[in-house]
Amino acid sequence: MTERRDDLVARLLEHCGFVCTTGDEGPIADAMQARYTDLGEEVTRVAHSIVVDGRRGDPARPLVLLVGHLDVVPPTDDDIEPRVEDREGRQAVVARGASDMKSGNVIAMAAFEDRGLRDASPYDLALVLYSGEEGAADGNELRQVLDEVPWLREAALAIVLEPTDGQVQLGCLGGLHALLTFEGKQAHSARPWQGRNALTMAGEFLAELDRDHLRDVEVDGIAFKDAWSATQAWTGGLGPGPRAGGSPVRNVVPGTFMVNLNLRFAPSRGLDEAEAELRDRVGDRASVEIVDRSPGAPPRLSEPVVQAFVRSVDAPVAGKQAWTDVARFAEVGVPALNYGPGLTAQAHQRGEYAFVDDLEAADAQLRAFLSGPA
Repeated sequence: MTERRDDLVARLLEHCGFVCTTGDEGPIADAMQARYTDLGEEVTRVAHSIVVDGRRGDPARPLVLLVGHLDVVPPTDDDIEPRVEDREGRQAVVARGASDMKSGNVIAMAAFEDRGLRDASPYDLALVLYSGEEGAADGNELRQVLDEVPWLREAALAIVLEPTDGQVQLGCLGGLHALLTFEGKQAHSARPWQGRNALTMAGEFLAELDRDHLRDVEVDGIAFKDAWSATQAWTGGLGPGPRAGGSPVRNVVPGTFMVNLNLRFAPSRGLDEAEAELRDRVGDRASVEIVDRSPGAPPRLSEPVVQAFVRSVDAPVAGKQAWTDVARFAEVGVPALNYGPGLTAQAHQRGEYAFVDDLEAADAQLRAFLSGPA
């Protein structure tokens, strides 16, 4: 391997050695804070997130943020020990978070730590490594970081290095989680006519979702898909799981049936419009309680710095068919895009891995952009 490739692999193995799941990011945040303090950088700590300020104070240099999250989903016995293996005939780093998204963090950190690159770049750089991305939206620390470090809002571009298979993925989907409650009447299953089965009441709606759950939407020439999914369902205290009285109850017609409905919607509309669309689709068939809301982000392909990135990286351009924190940057008016060497299909998988070739290629492409004309 080349010296550069060896360095990237060593960095990724080291970074993946911190298996810090959501809510337990203290050790990796401590390590990142110590790393950049020891390098003489200006570091701001916000809870379990850090911001490393590489600005030179030149107003002619647009500010570019290199952004990644520190937390991972819980590891499995197939990926808790970072290692190098052959996968699909290619060299790969196997570790929890290798693709989502520590390979992205590593190329961001390597570029930021290259003082020669930073001095020669037409851009000012800042490194943002935050916590809480893999959990609920209200535990994501990026909004707190943007509030407590307000100069980040002046950035010309935020590059969120989530796994994108090497594509430049613009914008992102918004998301709603809604608790639907179908109300019937509980009864003995030997005499179901004395009640109304809330579970089967939901059948028509669930069958409709099975037939019609994807819709193509184009935003600024970029293709997205709306996706409607029933992700959880249960009867009120009667299901097959553990319950406070002992054995599951199987001879009761349920009086309530709950479904978690997840709508992922293209950034062609905002949260209120998407919520109205969801409520209209459910109608009076069930009550609706919105339990989580995350806004989408428009592609912003017309922004000059976004166009400069697309030209420099020379990679396929697509819409982000997921939610990412580009949406939080959109909320504060900062253009943002998704670009990273990780494999989207490996996110949250057992035995998660990232290809070393992809890590090396993305490193070169990111450096090409940071070295190029503003």
